[in-house]
Amino acid sequence: MFLCPVARVVWRTVGSMLGTEYVPNSMWQYYAWINSFLPSCHDVYTIGLAAICWAIWLARNRATFKKKWINNPFEIMFTACAFILYWRGLQKPEMVEVMKKGAEMLKANASQMLLLCGPPMPDTSKQDEGDDNWGEG
Repeated sequence: MFLCPVARVVWRTVGSMLGTEYVPNSMWQYYAWINSFLPSCHDVYTIGLAAICWAIWLARNRATFKKKWINNPFEIMFTACAFILYWRGLQKPEMVEVMKKGAEMLKANASQMLLLCGPPMPDTSKQDEGDDNWGEG
């Protein structure tokens, strides 16, 4: 859950949101890592850990058993955010808004990282060389 290259990108995305380049290598390092950044949010980061690990696990299973590959590691982050939003309904009322805010922050950070790390967008301002008249005539 921590050491494969795809999982490392996922954990780096979480780390970038927290302002660190350090990435945990185990569950115990995760708890030490996250506790140093969010010392009073035990329930939040336990649910976050479960959501991220579950999303990684599902992506690995789809790749292994169904041969369905992810397009990029940020898909895992978006899946984890969906789990967090879904699971907030199972939390105490005072945790619901905290979970929503955390999921939204993770999603926004993953979206930003995707823009920074993703493939370049095609330049739509240029015509194809063989298409001088843009389909006219």
